[in-house]
Amino acid sequence: MNSGGGTEHNPGYGPRLSQRDYERRIAELYSGIPPTPSREEEERLRRRELDLTIDHRLGQDFPRERREALWQIQQRVEKKRLRLTLHWLASSISRLWLYRRANRVAKFVVDEYAKVLSKEELRAYFGAEESEQPTLPIDGAL
Repeated sequence: MNSGGGTEHNPGYGPRLSQRDYERRIAELYSGIPPTPSREEEERLRRRELDLTIDHRLGQDFPRERREALWQIQQRVEKKRLRLTLHWLASSISRLWLYRRANRVAKFVVDEYAKVLSKEELRAYFGAEESEQPTLPIDGAL
């Protein structure tokens, strides 16, 4: 999935982090973590990264209960992503199969987020194109 919409759509949840502030806070988040963080530390990092992404793309006043709903979705997505990665590593699958499967995961992500976010919010979060035609940038990884 791409880096998100950012400036085109403002769904009205208060001020949003600028790209510069977002990048600075993400860098701060990941600086100083141990080389092999615990499962709990990794989960806290992913949750904080999601909150920063929401603050950047949707606004800092995005409701807590909806943040929690997105976090629950993100945890399900992470399990799917891990299964896909393990399957790819454990077998000799074709690039086309991997591309199709990865794009199904991207569609799953947007479909799940659409259960919580409006169309306008999806556009602000993922970008206009990705909210309509979700893909994962895996070509360079293959």
